[in-house]
Amino acid sequence: MAVRGMCVIGDMRFPGRTDIMSDVRIYVAQWLVIANPESAENGDLLYDVRLLVTELAGNAVKHTVSGRWRYGSFRVRMWLGTRRVRVEVTDQGALTRPRLRAAPTGSGGRGLRIVDATAVQWGVARRGVGRGVWFELPVRAPLRGGSVVGTDVSP
Repeated sequence: MAVRGMCVIGDMRFPGRTDIMSDVRIYVAQWLVIANPESAENGDLLYDVRLLVTELAGNAVKHTVSGRWRYGSFRVRMWLGTRRVRVEVTDQGALTRPRLRAAPTGSGGRGLRIVDATAVQWGVARRGVGRGVWFELPVRAPLRGGSVVGTDVSP
């Protein structure tokens, strides 16, 4: 999938396990800083990218086949443009569609509310049998490159 006016700066498949979340955060931060070194000085941007990708990856593991199947996995892709960064987490499908909960209860139900409150834009798109949930955040510094960084770490 191409995103108009943006370059792919990262693409990786991760095992559908909760213990991999710190790796996901590390990779997206590295992809962004390598492609746009000025973002290293924007602590808010790095914090928000890591927070939101953790929410989406956590939802993929908790609510879809990606985390329920022994060989489940999810894919994280990142694009960078002159004004925005986009991150998408693609899962392996579920019976329900991601949605904002009207009244989050207990310890769950707040992930997409956090994404909605933080991202300038977010959405859901069908990706084969799965779906991609994506968000965009503003980038203040101009684009400085755009090469693909990443490999497959699936078992």
